[in-house]
Amino acid sequence: MKENFQIHIWLGLLLCLLGMSCSDDTPAKGDDPGNGNTELEVNEWIESVMRSDYLWNNDIPAQNKLDFSADPQTFFRSMLSLKDGKTRNGKHLYYYSYMEKNKDYKARTSIDADDTYGMEFTLFNVVNDSNQPLGYYYARILYVLPNSPASSAGLERGDWIVGVKGRNNINSDNYGILLNGDRTQWLVKRGDTEVRTIDIEASRAVEDNPLFYHNVYTRGDKKIGYLVYNHFTSGPNGYSDRTYDEEMKKIFAGFQAQGVNEFVLDLRYNGGGYENSANMLAGLLIPEASRKKVFAVFSDNKGQSYSNDFCVETKGTAGYLKLNSNRIYILTSQSTASSSEVVINSLNPFMDVILIGELTEGKNVGMEMQKNDKYEWIYWPITLRVTNAVNDDYSAGFKPDIEWNEYDLTQNPTDALLPLGDPDEFMLGKAISLITGINRSARSMNTLGIFSKCL
Repeated sequence: MKENFQIHIWLGLLLCLLGMSCSDDTPAKGDDPGNGNTELEVNEWIESVMRSDYLWNNDIPAQNKLDFSADPQTFFRSMLSLKDGKTRNGKHLYYYSYMEKNKDYKARTSIDADDTYGMEFTLFNVVNDSNQPLGYYYARILYVLPNSPASSAGLERGDWIVGVKGRNNINSDNYGILLNGDRTQWLVKRGDTEVRTIDIEASRAVEDNPLFYHNVYTRGDKKIGYLVYNHFTSGPNGYSDRTYDEEMKKIFAGFQAQGVNEFVLDLRYNGGGYENSANMLAGLLIPEASRKKVFAVFSDNKGQSYSNDFCVETKGTAGYLKLNSNRIYILTSQSTASSSEVVINSLNPFMDVILIGELTEGKNVGMEMQKNDKYEWIYWPITLRVTNAVNDDYSAGFKPDIEWNEYDLTQNPTDALLPLGDPDEFMLGKAISLITGINRSARSMNTLGIFSKCL
């Protein structure tokens, strides 16, 4: 087994909400995609790489079954296997492999840092008393990026967006206006207050630092470190920029200096990203005795396997934690995917990993970027299957040790989404109570109608 496999592996969840196209600038069929290259030439390049490296290359149709005159995105999708992505109840929902216009790709959730209003949100179906969808959605804000149009408008975690300019609801045709666009207006409800109209500045570039929040809470002899980490990105300017990784090391050095002996890692909004940043995080958490162990094993379609050990870049620094009983608490949700799951899986053989939240995505595969400067396209086919030191598979997702859902009114009757880092925040509060053995008190009821999570 070859060690220290250093290829740039993307372990992110690249999904288009509600099946909506991620790009509206696909050239029409037969158009020249640019730089004097025909679609035939681009598609031949795509096919060559896919037949060689795609994890399920045996499922690609024969050449005479492919339409080489199709636009590149359509051609790319025509080669994808139904094993790529997720199938539930016999229905294939989405693919993981992804293609878009050629640019330096950055990790993202529903936030494109180059052009965003600056908030992460989740959509809920609005349903009637019989739990039947009414055909429209409400958007719940999960967090707001600082110095963004959303923060300037005063939006906060927990706010509901119940309509957009000119419409009194959000549907599959207009929800994209929440991602980016011109200056506009939204209808927003906060708690028990009336719906109000707020002005939103035009979307723009906003820094999306994945190290969203960190703190240390003292409870008796417990020094509880807490980190909200929202995507695995090494720096704001692409893979070679290590700004965020360096900041992560400094944060952990601070945890160590403050004597942190319990730790809560919040990955509930983290859909993945680059393997090197995931390894950096895991390497800062792994017990000292296991620092030279295998972080992850990557297997390709040719039966070859490669492994990476836990990151030792911080060896000799004050970054490593000395946790009680070598345990860690990780907050999860259905959005916890890919690199987040790799971190969980990598730590499982060597320490007690206690999961609080929901079943995770179960994305146990990785992508490798395919780029040719002659073409304007870039694509990320699934090329690797990922396991850990003991070959554990997590394609079904990680089931939490403590099922805890911040959207479930039977568990969170207040319906409150307190600021991330507030010790009474629903998920963090649960972790603190498990660590200390002291239950937190409930607050008053505060709900907004009837809805169900949009999956």
